[in-house]
Amino acid sequence: MNKRPNILFLFTDQQRFDTLGVLNSKIKTPNLDTLAAEGMLFTRAYPTTPVCLPCRASLVSGQYPSTHGATHNHASLPEDYPNLLPSILRNVGYYTHMVGKSHLASCHDPCSPESAPFIHNREYYRHWHGPWYGFERADIAIGHTTEKHACGMHYGAWLEDHGIDVDKYFGHTAYDAFGTWDLPEEYHSTKWIADVTIDSITRSAEREQPFYICSNFQDPHNPCMVPEPWASMYKPEEIPAFGFKGGEPASFASKPPFYREIIEQPGEYAARPSDPGLLAAGNVSHLPYSKEDTQKNAACYYGMVSLIDHHVGRIMEALESAGQADNTVVVFTSDHPDCLGDHGFWYKSLVTFEEIQRVPMIVRYPGYVPAGTTSAAFQNHVDLPTTLLSLTGATIPTSYEGVDQSPAWRKPEVSVRTDSIIEERPYNTEWNQRVLINDTHKLAFYAGREYGELYDTKNDPDQVHNLWDDPVHAETKNKMIARILSHEMNKGLPRRSNSDECKSRIR
Repeated sequence: MNKRPNILFLFTDQQRFDTLGVLNSKIKTPNLDTLAAEGMLFTRAYPTTPVCLPCRASLVSGQYPSTHGATHNHASLPEDYPNLLPSILRNVGYYTHMVGKSHLASCHDPCSPESAPFIHNREYYRHWHGPWYGFERADIAIGHTTEKHACGMHYGAWLEDHGIDVDKYFGHTAYDAFGTWDLPEEYHSTKWIADVTIDSITRSAEREQPFYICSNFQDPHNPCMVPEPWASMYKPEEIPAFGFKGGEPASFASKPPFYREIIEQPGEYAARPSDPGLLAAGNVSHLPYSKEDTQKNAACYYGMVSLIDHHVGRIMEALESAGQADNTVVVFTSDHPDCLGDHGFWYKSLVTFEEIQRVPMIVRYPGYVPAGTTSAAFQNHVDLPTTLLSLTGATIPTSYEGVDQSPAWRKPEVSVRTDSIIEERPYNTEWNQRVLINDTHKLAFYAGREYGELYDTKNDPDQVHNLWDDPVHAETKNKMIARILSHEMNKGLPRRSNSDECKSRIR
């Protein structure tokens, strides 16, 4: 057994908190349920931001997006950014391997290595395998299901090497498409990611060093296209339709104006003309789907999750076969959820409902994390780099902004955090959102805007009644704004200890 534990990070894209069988009897995830039975399930886990790239950048930098600077999907985290988690682990003897969706560099900038046309340079990706953001080896991809850019990078080269005509299967569906994908399952990105991960685990015995394998599934992000048998695994009529909840959309009158504007302008990437800061904002949209189409889309989404679950099972079997199951910290989570039509919204970002902010999270580490436990302790993705370094015994950089959650991972009744903060700043605009969530309330503060949001989540979990302008709740609002202000003032500051010379003067 290695002295330091291995780390296996399993990361999905746009997966809702409630798509685990252990929490939702309508979905089949037997392997993730087993993972939860062997570890700890967290019910209050949140990302640093509900957007792909900035969330992922936080997981390697240990910082909030407003500190590392890659605050939106058109930005890029510099590859030589200081104190990257995989670099630190590599420096203390770890083999580090990124598999699957990277999305640390912009996929919209033509000069970015994660953007077209470079991602389709097959010869380059047949020979280059890192280093990449501190990872010694990279086998990476970008995009989702049938999107044209989803057949790029190492995955695209692998497809062509296996005789797949990528033009037949990619680039022919809309962003909001759902249904059966005719790509044979054996060539699906989820299986490819699992295969590469399994190979890396199997080779771990040859390396005689601990590993950090970061495996990033590209699903269940839309377009919700999935091959059989997963496409027909769920009957749409048996899935409760996602949609408006009590008093919506009339209740949006008390919310920031963009809620109402998105609903009133159905379609992908709806415009928000009343606020120039949101003209190029996130992906959240209102799709004019019928109840039946909403259920069909959800059935495909569930199928994508079950496909991932199947291959998570294969990965865990490989970990056991390699003799590493008892010496590996396994973390399963997702970058952000998808509203799936709840409250009338689709996709991610901007709106503050739990369905678009809370993510699934399971941690397994035999002998340390008690098996079969559930914790309501707040978890934030910014804490993961700090906590993982703590478990390995490596030095935690002073630039990291997360807290060490290892006490909460060891005892489900322990809470390290009293709240969690989520940031969002879409593209290069002055629009800036902070969301503070505690045990009883949720507050959304918008810099330079008169509007805001405050909800009593204990009594109003669907966030129907905005209490921002209610004088009865002014004290709660002011305390939560002060908490956000304190967080912002303390974040990103250099934390240097006194030198020995300075200490001698003090004495």
